[in-house]
Amino acid sequence: MTDKPTAVTEAVAENATLLKILGRLLSALDSSISGKDRSVLVTELSSLNLDGISEAERKLAAELIKRALQSLDH
Repeated sequence: MTDKPTAVTEAVAENATLLKILGRLLSALDSSISGKDRSVLVTELSSLNLDGISEAERKLAAELIKRALQSLDH
């Protein structure tokens, strides 16, 4: 029998780690990208297709994209 609370706890920890990594990457990217490159990246992220992935992955990907766009579109 699968221990659901443990699986959920592991997923939350993994997501937190991914969000921390994304934050660091966005910080580095923000200081090195500007102008048209920034615009192209925002456009690409805005139109990223999340079809064909599980609901849990889609939620995480949507949150990562949202945070990326907020960071880049300031």
